[in-house]
Amino acid sequence: MNTKQLEYFLATVEQGSISSAAKMLDVAQPAISLQLANLEHELKIKLFERNFRGVSLTLAGTQFEEHARLILNQINTAKFDLIGLQTECKGKVIIGLSQSLCNVLSVQLQTELEHRFPNVELAFRVGPSYMVESWFAEQQIDIALCYNVELSKHAASSLALMNENLYLYISPRPKNPSYSELSLFGSIPFEALQDYELFMPDRRDALPKLLEEQAQKLGVKLKTRNAFGQLMTTLHYISQGFGLAIYPSSATCHLEVNHQIRAINITEPELKREVYLRLADHQHKNPAVAAVFELIRETAANLHADNSWRGDLLDSKYQQQSVINIKSAVAG
Repeated sequence: MNTKQLEYFLATVEQGSISSAAKMLDVAQPAISLQLANLEHELKIKLFERNFRGVSLTLAGTQFEEHARLILNQINTAKFDLIGLQTECKGKVIIGLSQSLCNVLSVQLQTELEHRFPNVELAFRVGPSYMVESWFAEQQIDIALCYNVELSKHAASSLALMNENLYLYISPRPKNPSYSELSLFGSIPFEALQDYELFMPDRRDALPKLLEEQAQKLGVKLKTRNAFGQLMTTLHYISQGFGLAIYPSSATCHLEVNHQIRAINITEPELKREVYLRLADHQHKNPAVAAVFELIRETAANLHADNSWRGDLLDSKYQQQSVINIKSAVAG
């Protein structure tokens, strides 16, 4: 269900026919018919009785009309509230996050912010997870994206954002002969990872800790080598066919879409890690920080919907199918 379907439904109710609604809205009649058919299919109810004079509401349609008007009124109220918030929002907002999360979030987040809140300046502090946690605890950043559930004690607002999938990444054309067969795999059990050398970030970071804990549970020892200091350097090395590493899709989405790198599913067990979104207690009354916090939630939902950031979306507020999704509401 979306706002366009609701608008077409109410216009048809008011005009008494689909053709009259099409003229009023300056939309092709088949477009309205299709949206109404999709709406009835989704609701699994018949909204209109159709005859040669036009259309009339069924009993269920009459009940739905009240809900449709209420929903659209709420969306319009939200639009006006956002416009008011836009005039109030100004200042600098500092976000602390890992390199992989910055890779997937930064461009869309910055673009949307410039469009909606032009008076807000966004600054990214990028570092390993243990540094992000330290910055947040010391009130050096306003918002943190992190992997530590315990960090909520320093937060005014805190939520689980995403349970992201972790994959083994390899070049589609590996130059290391020992990777030739592996490059054809669709999945690999965790235990088999011990047969390959993996790039690994700083041991204090969240990802090595998760992998080491899982290896200990299974009684295996992973062979590792130090990753390059910058994520993009390590990924470039892997894409050239010289190494392997375990990352979430947030780190690699730009390379996967261009087929420069490919993901192998890890099984037995499937590897996931939760990403948490925190708003600092000292900034809980700052409208600009609150706006960016909400925009991160919406951006994450959109990235999840287009498969750039894969896993389980734990924050359902801005899921694509919701009629209260801000992006869908504004787009109509």
